[in-house]
Amino acid sequence: MKRLTFQNALFNQFHSTLLLALCLIFPSAAIASSIVKSIEKSSITADGNVSGEPTDILITFDRSLDPFVDGRSLAAGDQIRVIFPPEFDLTDLDPGYPLRDVPWPLPPVPPLPPMPCVPGNLQCTTAVILHGWPQQPFFPPALYHALSVDPADNALVFTALQDLVPAGPTNPGIKQLLLILNGLTNPQPGEYVLRVEAQTGPGGAWESGSGLYQVLPQTRPSVNVTSVFVAGLAGLEDSGDPPCLSPTLPPNPYNPVYQHTLVGDNAPFVWTLLLWGKNNEPLDDVSLAWSSDSHARLVRGNKAIGHLFIDAPAGAGGYGVEINPEGCTTLLPGAPVIAGTPGIGPQPVGRLDLLFHAGDVAGDYTTTLSINNGNSVELVVTAE
Repeated sequence: MKRLTFQNALFNQFHSTLLLALCLIFPSAAIASSIVKSIEKSSITADGNVSGEPTDILITFDRSLDPFVDGRSLAAGDQIRVIFPPEFDLTDLDPGYPLRDVPWPLPPVPPLPPMPCVPGNLQCTTAVILHGWPQQPFFPPALYHALSVDPADNALVFTALQDLVPAGPTNPGIKQLLLILNGLTNPQPGEYVLRVEAQTGPGGAWESGSGLYQVLPQTRPSVNVTSVFVAGLAGLEDSGDPPCLSPTLPPNPYNPVYQHTLVGDNAPFVWTLLLWGKNNEPLDDVSLAWSSDSHARLVRGNKAIGHLFIDAPAGAGGYGVEINPEGCTTLLPGAPVIAGTPGIGPQPVGRLDLLFHAGDVAGDYTTTLSINNGNSVELVVTAE
């Protein structure tokens, strides 16, 4: 990697400080003017935001992840550009992980040696555009966009190969960008400004926004939603494998984050959460210790590691969560999608399966899971 100059370091620090100051002084204006809602570690690795580890970023746009809310559009030939500070040098990728779009179709029999840029063997630097839930990109990515690097701006560029437009809740448009930058290594701990410029406005007008990407000195505990087991656990797979061991690599059109069911019924899909601890260790054998109808502690051994809260409609009763309804293993030898990537995976991870049961009142039931000293995720079930 190229050495960062002193002047570049000062430049990046100035922009980070300026962005923070603007958000403090003009919070509503800063939010309204930005198409970027958040920049964080993705859900497929424990250490995508850790100094010295491969860079793995999830950028969320300022549109609700509710699939009934339209996301952004991008016309054929138009671009989304993610502009990195100089500490992330896109012109100096590890040659073992060249820039590639994820190809398709996969052959019916896996080739030997394995293809280098497919889920489970992401021996590449790649990125995909997501509809708003894990492992559901515009698919196959190589038919929807072309990836390139603009060295003048140090930008990762998506160029649409066909119109990317909302088409209902199974295809709500552009909500997120997943950057699996295996050829990059996170720099020293600190906060770095990433800028997004996109021709997603009316008639292809340019829109923009910035956000802070925090590089940590070491792994923090995390709870992460995955979609790869949704179809198998719901009996929608015909692979012949047991439901617990029937992962579906992208695309995953079944959305576990926003679900609909009838009053008093189970949600259609089991939630599968991936859990890592502060030392990158898998958090398996997690149980729930309920203190009320709407709160439980996540417990591992004799130690509380997090919390589960349910925000139910007023007056609702009879709602709850069943843990591990299919009796699946709580330890995965490798995290889905990234598991077989040479030099990076597998990363063993704890697995927690939960099935939500809606109460006796119609409305939104929002379940929040948080991990101590880490992050949190929200999952919504609407009872009708």
